[in-house]
Amino acid sequence: MNERPTTLESPVGPRVRLDGREVDYFCGTSYFCLHGHPQVIAAACDAVRAVGLGSATSLRTPAHAALDRELRAFLAVESATVVPSGYLAPLVLLQALGPDHDVVLLDGAAHYGEVDAAAANGKPVVRFQHLDADDLERQMARHLHRGQRPLVLTDGVFPSTGAVAPLADYAAALARRGDGLLCVDDAHAFGVLGPRGRGSLEHHGIDGPTAYACGTLSKAFGAAGGFLPGSTELRQRIRSRSRVLAGASAPSAPAAAAAAAALRVLGAHPEMRQALWDHAVHVRTALRNLGFDLSHSVVPIVFVAGRPGLDLRRIHARLAEEGIVTLYVPPRGYSDAPNVESLRIAVFSEHTKDQLDRLVDALRRAL
Repeated sequence: MNERPTTLESPVGPRVRLDGREVDYFCGTSYFCLHGHPQVIAAACDAVRAVGLGSATSLRTPAHAALDRELRAFLAVESATVVPSGYLAPLVLLQALGPDHDVVLLDGAAHYGEVDAAAANGKPVVRFQHLDADDLERQMARHLHRGQRPLVLTDGVFPSTGAVAPLADYAAALARRGDGLLCVDDAHAFGVLGPRGRGSLEHHGIDGPTAYACGTLSKAFGAAGGFLPGSTELRQRIRSRSRVLAGASAPSAPAAAAAAAALRVLGAHPEMRQALWDHAVHVRTALRNLGFDLSHSVVPIVFVAGRPGLDLRRIHARLAEEGIVTLYVPPRGYSDAPNVESLRIAVFSEHTKDQLDRLVDALRRAL
């Protein structure tokens, strides 16, 4: 899908070594560069020295206990169930909520993990138009029979475009029906959105027993694995209704220790989130001044869509020649990518303003 170098030879950060070359890095999902943070790396090394990769059983290590504490503290929840990967988290969530819904309403551009979770759920699946609350209502009216309970499943922030799902509108649509569940795959929003980094539900001011979210530790939180925050009751439902925890290994002890350390760092330094928002706004404003149609958003995924007369593959290559690495996405190249070519630019809290301005200037000269 992409012609950029693919072998990473340094920790992820604003500047990395790819295939022997030092470059400014505007790819991926390590929005706070915690994967390469010294405290995170040290925690992982300490864990592997203490217990190796893990227990090879269902026993928890001190690293897993620490991760449980840090997740509950950061997200202010009663429980946070850790699962092997963020990809599996929607599957576990839908299994836990199995008896509580009859039909799944799925965003038309939902991530592959949500699509697979819905397909494995054993309930009817209805797709609604991407980001369209009106169509969600139409599909519910068309496909739900009397007494049936809907479950709406969507990304909170979409991975290619950075689009923010209109969750408040979805919640209002469910409220008008009188019953239903809102489930959000918040892989790209946890740590990033919300005043305290608690994701899309916090960002939209949605709370209550019928709104759920799941996430990943592999993006903002600097490690690997997935998680499902919520009540003690949700944790009990997961344990009684999902076989994933019984049949798959937990994230390794070093990964758990790394995630716990990353959560401590991010919790202690909320200015990192403000820097991320400021950088996202700075780049978006500068690119709008170059004529690109970009939303006013603090999401650090900056989506540059192709248009007639604009050769984004050539521009991507020109940027790479100048040591600036972005992601070229072909038409329909990922779950939510539209049917036009695009550049996906990931902005980090740890980029310098000089790096951001160098990116914008290089894009201007490449047009």
